[in-house]
Amino acid sequence: MQMSRISRVVTLLASLALVAPAAADEKKAPTSLPTGHLTTPDWLKASTEPLAAGEIDRLVDGALKEVGIKPAPLVNDEQFLRRVYLDLTGRLPVPADVSDFLKDSSTDKRARLVDRLLQSDEYAEHWASYWREVITSRTTDQRTQLFARSFEIWLQGEFKKNRNWGAMVREMLTATGPMRQDEPDKNGQAFFLGSRFGADATTERAAETARIFLGIQMQCAQCHDHPSDVWKREQFHELAAYFARVKERPIRDGMRLVGQQLVSLPIGEHSMPGKDDPKKTTAMTPRFLDGKEVNGLLTDANRRRSLAEVVTSKKDPWFAGAFVNRMWGHLMGQAFYQPVDDLGPQKEAMMPDVVARLAGSFRGTDYDIRQLLHAMLTSQTYQRQVRPGEAPEDHLLFAASNPTRLTSDALWNSLVGTLGALQQQTPFGGMAAAAAGPFGRFRSFEFLFKQEFAYDPSAKAEEVEGSVSQALLMMNNPLVNQRVQARGSNLLARILNSYTSDDEALRMVYLRALARRPTDHEVSRCKQYVRQVGDRAEAYEDILWALINSTEFQTRR
Repeated sequence: MQMSRISRVVTLLASLALVAPAAADEKKAPTSLPTGHLTTPDWLKASTEPLAAGEIDRLVDGALKEVGIKPAPLVNDEQFLRRVYLDLTGRLPVPADVSDFLKDSSTDKRARLVDRLLQSDEYAEHWASYWREVITSRTTDQRTQLFARSFEIWLQGEFKKNRNWGAMVREMLTATGPMRQDEPDKNGQAFFLGSRFGADATTERAAETARIFLGIQMQCAQCHDHPSDVWKREQFHELAAYFARVKERPIRDGMRLVGQQLVSLPIGEHSMPGKDDPKKTTAMTPRFLDGKEVNGLLTDANRRRSLAEVVTSKKDPWFAGAFVNRMWGHLMGQAFYQPVDDLGPQKEAMMPDVVARLAGSFRGTDYDIRQLLHAMLTSQTYQRQVRPGEAPEDHLLFAASNPTRLTSDALWNSLVGTLGALQQQTPFGGMAAAAAGPFGRFRSFEFLFKQEFAYDPSAKAEEVEGSVSQALLMMNNPLVNQRVQARGSNLLARILNSYTSDDEALRMVYLRALARRPTDHEVSRCKQYVRQVGDRAEAYEDILWALINSTEFQTRR
């Protein structure tokens, strides 16, 4: 696209102000925040009965009333439809979905939509992708990508069956055997442990088990006691001792890496290096964070089985608390504990009674994921409009939804749903080919796109920032711009051929890109732009380009 045309389209983009309107009612800061600390007894005191209809809203609204904050209004049907589709499936609704939902006048249509999406294959695929990102985002070895597909396939099957979260984690912690590139549908549960390589694999497995499954960040305790943290060096290395006898072994076909094997060693203990002299080490006996020791003579399989049982035990509420906090943070844009993987008795929670109750109900349903998501997504709290804070780091107290960037998968799916298929193999030569390593000389545009837009799903929303390279990819990538053009079998060409009326054509372009109809202002401005350009096809290319480069398109609102 020529610079003069880009400048013209950027002006169009600015004039459209493409963001869903924020709630306009009061934003005053509370005189005090509804925060507090939760200990293990505090969590366990919460009811484990299923959440009653409206219970989440009564709890949240009660806390807001105490600090004098009025909740934002509810989103309209179009806004709800886009939000829940992206949250549950990582995809935009197609125009027919929008039309059908708007025509439905039943009072329970939002709840029924939630239930339908929770049963869909797209739900299983989206959340498998999410958890793959959670577990791979902090790996440092590129080889992990070789086996990530196996993990994702396994997760998809688990989510389709609505396997409870406790059972899934127990399988991850007790897995053994091979993962192979040529057998991606086998033993994907071994990925969590198998994605850690080398001399630090044991300590990384311990740190990630605590962080991801218990919401406890104790990796710093590997080297030293922190004065403001309850976790000590001995506790970290006692946790690591559970993994002392499981090792990873590469599977090769000649010189080519084709798999990874988890094997159990008959003997071996984890050693804690001395604080002052790392060469002086102390052999550690497996002991959980609650102080319960495991017989050091147990085999690797029995050690890890005992760890899996205690991690997922309903007597240890941090497991349920970590999952609930993470899900709530993903759906609301902010969590009770921030960041989502940093809970603990010394950490401060927003609305501690609410998160404790949600976690209690999750324990009571034996960690039923769909039941938890249904309760969250059908609450009015989830369905509040966006209301940005005065500063990005301000906590909205769940009085409104906090806008967040789409995950790389969701953004890719939105782009493909708007423009059509985007497939291209990008060749690597010379040094770049060597850098490609086990992936060979070709990577798909999809792979490169998702790499560019990937971010750690455990990060706080305000820490996830865009980059110049991301903007350039969306604005000036030849493949994207090719699909924006109104020619041949491109989606835009089909729309323009089918709808000679600009009002109807604009409605379809907006429904496809933003899952909503254009406002009167947007229709007027776009029709004025079509007249200004004088070439209908070129003008609509510019409009579509503006839409996919808008904040609204690239964020979950």
